[in-house]
Amino acid sequence: MSDRLRYLFAECRKPCAQRPEVTAIVLFALLCEDDDVVYLEIRYIDYASGLAEGDHLWLSLEEAKQDLLDDHGITEQDWRPLSAREIARIDRTIE
Repeated sequence: MSDRLRYLFAECRKPCAQRPEVTAIVLFALLCEDDDVVYLEIRYIDYASGLAEGDHLWLSLEEAKQDLLDDHGITEQDWRPLSAREIARIDRTIE
């Protein structure tokens, strides 16, 4: 796996005014045809059961993390890498 491809998980520290039911976020790297990397933000109501609220596409990891800090209070220290098993499970759900 490339060092450019990051697969991250964090629990929300505070509810977002627009989406108060979201409790966890995944940032999932997607490799584009032109070799650029974009990040799919998947918002979970219940991560353990795979119940997602929605998603959003980000052109940079830095931009995604800043927005998630503002909206959900997620700091740099809150992010952890997804396991290979988690990556495979999430990858199967992406259409």
